[in-house]
Amino acid sequence: MDKSYLLIKDSGQQEESDLTFIGGLPRIPESEPLPTCELCGEKLTFFFQVSFPEGHSWEGRTMAVFGCTMCAHEDYLIPEMLQDTLKGIDIPQGFLESYQKNFRIILFETEKGELRNEYEEKIKFVKWRLSPAADPYENHEKIGGSPNWLLDDESPGSYNSEVSMIFLMQLPEDMKFETVENAPPQMVISLEGNQAPSSHSYYELFLANHIYFFGTKSREPLVYVLTQI
Repeated sequence: MDKSYLLIKDSGQQEESDLTFIGGLPRIPESEPLPTCELCGEKLTFFFQVSFPEGHSWEGRTMAVFGCTMCAHEDYLIPEMLQDTLKGIDIPQGFLESYQKNFRIILFETEKGELRNEYEEKIKFVKWRLSPAADPYENHEKIGGSPNWLLDDESPGSYNSEVSMIFLMQLPEDMKFETVENAPPQMVISLEGNQAPSSHSYYELFLANHIYFFGTKSREPLVYVLTQI
């Protein structure tokens, strides 16, 4: 089990040296194009990124998470699920690339990240301070340790029958991402089943379900995202 760190929200303006945070400007390599949604073609919204700390298997890597807030499709409100979601499942080759239709996970060496000033900020910047967890099972937004399942344990076992999977981090349910002034409203599914703009001044990621992130332990870094409610 990797060392566990709680993600504690902190105040302050965004600085070039910030590595783990919510909203603001993404800090990703200049060579990485800002991602777009495969469903509607609009630019994806930057939600957050984390730089994996000392004692984690992904130490020295960063994961940046983008999601579409400009469209809402009934079949893509949460990440595509494998038909068999039992603990220890083998994720088939290619799935971790193809399931990213209206969201994108960008992985890179932390030292190569740069603030992307051309990105139009939508979510208010919030620093995340990493605090070593006394208990790896603590139920909190956190990196490493052990996942806190709301339902059955759905930890994946391997990718392509070759690479084992590790727990990266989790976000609790009902997490709200406050938007900046004049940010466009998030598109949601109305009671009538149609796309409609939300009346809230915040965005939600994957319906604000409890979100779990797992990654390949070795070789090419890939991420499996699943939710529970």
